[in-house]
Amino acid sequence: MATFSLHDTQQDWPIPHAASRALYERARVVEAGGAQGEGRGYLPYPIYIDRAEGARMWDVDGNELIDCHAAFSSVLLGHNHPQVRDAAIETLRTRGAGFSAAHKPEVDLAYALREVVPSAEMAAFSCTGTEATYHAIRLARAVTGRNKILKFEGCYHGWHDAVAWSTHFAPDESAGPAASPTPIAASSGIAEGARDGVVIREYNDVAGLETAIRLHRDELAAVILEPIAINGGHVEPLPEFLAALRTLTEEAGIVLIFDEIITGFRVGLGGAQERYGVTPDLTTLGKAFANGLPLSAVVGKERFMSRMATTGDVLFSGTHCGNVVNVSAALATLDVLRTQPIHQHLQDLGVRLADGIRAAIAETGAKAQIHQIGSIWGLHFTDKPIRTFRDLPFDQDGGRKYAHWPVSYRRWMLTQGVYIHPAYMVRAYLTAAHTHADIDRIVAATREFLVDNREALSVEDAG
Repeated sequence: MATFSLHDTQQDWPIPHAASRALYERARVVEAGGAQGEGRGYLPYPIYIDRAEGARMWDVDGNELIDCHAAFSSVLLGHNHPQVRDAAIETLRTRGAGFSAAHKPEVDLAYALREVVPSAEMAAFSCTGTEATYHAIRLARAVTGRNKILKFEGCYHGWHDAVAWSTHFAPDESAGPAASPTPIAASSGIAEGARDGVVIREYNDVAGLETAIRLHRDELAAVILEPIAINGGHVEPLPEFLAALRTLTEEAGIVLIFDEIITGFRVGLGGAQERYGVTPDLTTLGKAFANGLPLSAVVGKERFMSRMATTGDVLFSGTHCGNVVNVSAALATLDVLRTQPIHQHLQDLGVRLADGIRAAIAETGAKAQIHQIGSIWGLHFTDKPIRTFRDLPFDQDGGRKYAHWPVSYRRWMLTQGVYIHPAYMVRAYLTAAHTHADIDRIVAATREFLVDNREALSVEDAG
């Protein structure tokens, strides 16, 4: 199959980088790629971050950067938010770092979730999004007595074998037809036979969904998806798609899982399910949940969640599940979200940014488009409509044409003091700590990039 690089390929960064380069030379001896995992390691070497505050980060070379990464969206209120920080410190001071036993804050948090997330009748806490989707799928299999899951191209649900399929790949002939995609492994080392446990379809394809459920209804334990396909191109669901998902899964006795690891709390207090008025059976939450501290959850309807341990027959365990410091941070985060107009501020920032960039696109004639949902935004260098993962501007030669403009844009933004994390597309997030002045600076830098590349971007469609 044709794969594509997730990394910038130039040999040096366009900002002072000597300290990052030296640190990389040390790190590569003891860490694969000089960093902890695919999301942090990239070429020519990572920019090593030293500290962050509010909407700013400083790297080890002293570069000050407006942060449009927000720790893969997990920082919603801004880095080192005082109320969240104080809650974590006070918990450490008065309770300790963690004791792997039941405690009052976890009960309080479960009740708080029940009040704001439509599907959250009961809750189970873990540390990472991957853990949460793992537990949700295992629970769905136990409830239904079936084995397979259905997921959608471009949607990312973590790295375990059940879901590491058809995430970030260049759709070529090996991926099969759009109406009936072939699962594409996201990693080497996936267990033999895992492919047989997954059915793949295109996001927003109602006909494909109907066909898949008709063919596999007696085998499918769950349908899992990002209700807004953030990893698949910042694509919002068609109204008929979510309605069909809910109706078809209910009729077939299939558990519907919304992976709201990114959208939970970020697109609204009740997440995407509140935004679109569709309530799943189970929901996974994480990232912005505790404003950057490691906490995730599976929440859902009592008739399903009661099957989980300690009283149920579905194993659920973990030394750090519901860690008291992280839970306290989540309680503080929810308190801020419930008592302050954070989401209105984030929406205002997002609209200001999107309107400014759209105006720059119109002015320059660039074949580009911005997708913005609240504080989430992404820039695609094509003017063709994007409704599914395969609509993203890939070519058939390893994705190099797609990669050129996102790489160039990221590097330009670095020179303007704006950090957008390297990935296979321009994917970015705002925080409540960003200001109108920050947005205007991002828009101005983007406009200058489009002006400087006016001729190429007006005639060369990356799609």
